Amino acid sequence: MKKLKKIRYPRWVNTALSIILLLGILFNVCSTIYQQRDKYFSHNYWQQYPSFTQTYLNSQYVNKHYKSAVPDETVYAYAGGAFIKGANPLYVIPDAPPLGKYLISLSILLFNNQNEIILLSVFLSLYFLFLLGKQVLSSNVLALIPVFLFSSEALFKNQLVYVPLFDIMQLAVLLGIFLAFNSGLVTKKKYLGYLFLCCLLLGCFVSIKFFASGITVLISWYIVLLLRKEKKKALFLTVFTPFIPVILLASYTRVFAYGYTLKKLIGAQKWIFIYHQGQLVKPFSIWPLLLMNRWYVWWGSNPVLSDTQWSFLWPVITILSFLTFILYLIRYIPKKPEVEILMVWMVCYLLFFSIGQITVRYFVILLPVFYIVTLFGICSLFNKRFKKT
Repeated sequence: MKKLKKIRYPRWVNTALSIILLLGILFNVCSTIYQQRDKYFSHNYWQQYPSFTQTYLNSQYVNKHYKSAVPDETVYAYAGGAFIKGANPLYVIPDAPPLGKYLISLSILLFNNQNEIILLSVFLSLYFLFLLGKQVLSSNVLALIPVFLFSSEALFKNQLVYVPLFDIMQLAVLLGIFLAFNSGLVTKKKYLGYLFLCCLLLGCFVSIKFFASGITVLISWYIVLLLRKEKKKALFLTVFTPFIPVILLASYTRVFAYGYTLKKLIGAQKWIFIYHQGQLVKPFSIWPLLLMNRWYVWWGSNPVLSDTQWSFLWPVITILSFLTFILYLIRYIPKKPEVEILMVWMVCYLLFFSIGQITVRYFVILLPVFYIVTLFGICSLFNKRFKKT
């Protein structure tokens, strides 16, 4: 297996670039946190709880005659306190699984603030993104570039502004899944623990937001393992996969106190699935949103909107990522096992969400993967060209 040829630079150059990138990352994150400091450094959740409760009761989740839609971050903030008070998880924002709401509850219990869990998720996401980049790019400096670019995104910064939301929690878990999978993929003997960890993390992933998106991860695992003829690892992975729905159902444990049976709980998951089928409108609308900032919607007088979070880099990294994928398939660039799960998953994810309508928040977990795959392709082509000369 060919390895990317490393171009040697003086150590001070790598050190200087690393410092510049780290400072850029810290500025992106810390400046946003400072601007929103009241959301993170106040400890008065329970004083706000009556207001959250009233807002929730007047929201689209409860009141059929609501005057205006309440943003997700407000109802999630209410849910955290409601869960502490023993609310039924199936009655509070039932279209989303409970784990993300329980994590918000934990933040409230520990800090009397619903947003501290977001800070943890942000720093874990960036750290895991660096580790994943290091797995793929084999360089600390190169691994910092995707972290810097992603932390510069308005979409990322808004995860610190509109809080708490589940997207950044999912990202931290997803990157952990990829790290564990790659470790198991390249390990010849001690891979059972990594595969088991993958399934535990995927169980958490599907317990934070709608579980169907986890199918893209599961399919990607099997595609990579079978293409690499890792039948034994695929078999053990199959043995561990039942833990995924077990964790999802375990996050609903509280409902048994309200007289629910396991059969009724599984039936509730069917209702959630049917509810989300309502998003199966405007097929393939993900592509104009991703590539041209044309968001096709089904409400209002204007059928096409734009999103201020969109960046001109999105079409660039989308095209370059797919170009890298094609060049990898035809073996024009060197093989690298750790990048394969990222390339396969990005294709599965985009195909899966091509069947319905989405918002840019679904790109929170996609863009970091694009940045790594794009940089891998650029480095591979550069090294190939450099080797010829």
